[in-house]
Amino acid sequence: MRWIVLVLLFFGMIINFADKSIIGLAAAPIMKDFNLSYTEWGLVGSSYYWLYPVTGIFGAAWADRIGAKKVLGLLMLTWAVLQFGVLAITALPLLIAYRILLGAFEGPFSPVAYSHANKWFPPKLRGLANSVVVSGATVGAMVVAPILVALISTLGWKPAFACLGAASIVWAVAFHFFTKENPLKVFEEKEKKRKEKLEKINLRDFGRLLLSPSALFTTLAYFSTYFLVVWIAVWLPIYLVEVVEMTSKQMGLAVMIIGIVSTFIYIGVSFISDHLYKKNENWRISRVYVVGISMVIGALLMASITFYQNPVWVIIAMCLSKGLTYAILPIGPTIMINEMPERGGLMTSILTSSGNLAGIIAPIITGYIIAISDSSKITGYNYSVLFMAFLVLTFALLFLLFVKPDSTYKERSQGQMEVLEKKVN
Repeated sequence: MRWIVLVLLFFGMIINFADKSIIGLAAAPIMKDFNLSYTEWGLVGSSYYWLYPVTGIFGAAWADRIGAKKVLGLLMLTWAVLQFGVLAITALPLLIAYRILLGAFEGPFSPVAYSHANKWFPPKLRGLANSVVVSGATVGAMVVAPILVALISTLGWKPAFACLGAASIVWAVAFHFFTKENPLKVFEEKEKKRKEKLEKINLRDFGRLLLSPSALFTTLAYFSTYFLVVWIAVWLPIYLVEVVEMTSKQMGLAVMIIGIVSTFIYIGVSFISDHLYKKNENWRISRVYVVGISMVIGALLMASITFYQNPVWVIIAMCLSKGLTYAILPIGPTIMINEMPERGGLMTSILTSSGNLAGIIAPIITGYIIAISDSSKITGYNYSVLFMAFLVLTFALLFLLFVKPDSTYKERSQGQMEVLEKKVN
């Protein structure tokens, strides 16, 4: 059962990020239809994240109380309504309103999905499980890019958006009929006590927890990576066409290659992290060092494309940079959940929603930098890439220095884990 849950969460994340990224793939026809400037396009990209961090926190806290299965199904059906609603968009204000609402209802999905996967998998497999969920994001944002580009070219950008709405309906039905809320039915009394604890959380202690080095610098590392996530979704397609001088088909293929290769890279990093955790159960070595070093290398590779813009090297560097930098996305939630396991959804939502604050400012900053560049548009793109690389490098180093998760915390006794293995396999 747990693998069915994981597969459906993987496909749910594909839809989630396809919804995000299709706007970038359709940038040219949308900007042409509405006669948008680069600054206005940056505003469109930013608007998706205006409510995203807030609803992410509230949605995940709600899921902790009523159940992840109900919340995930409701979210997906709402996406379907909004994607079909694209057919009625006729002007920039409506486009921005649509993006704001879509972001608001997609905000809770990632933290709730991570928390839901956390219920079904033991600690030694959670890095791998979360990396599978995260890989759905890459597939949705990049691997399916040629399919989305073909739909946009064949049907037009509005019907292409509606196709994603239909996919959301199919997923909601499958998730309702083929999954369960919780595998630990034998621990119903423990779950009851856990819910009682939700009412007793001291806000002052909770605030101290969020400002602790482990929580704070994990969140900042996640935040810096999300600059790259958003840049890839909103600006990478245009960058490949305007700077690297690819055709639309070449761009779609390049985006797909970057997505596939980078997915294998960060799944590999997660596998290494899980392997080290199984050997020594040391969070700092297995989680912090592995992720932090990967992010440092990724930041340096990211910066390299500003000095050498050969198309082959750009693809290679982006594959490596994205794969290594994204290592924080599956591992970050495990660190945050470890800080307060009884509120896993809330802790993960704070991580993802705080990180998604980058989504509000990243597209605007990039659009502004490109628009005001004195020398050329290419220089503007290069400055935006260097800014991201510096941000990732800085917070990766802080992550390495200050994040020290409790390596002695045991979420379940060995006997309980053996029962879990029997129940969910």
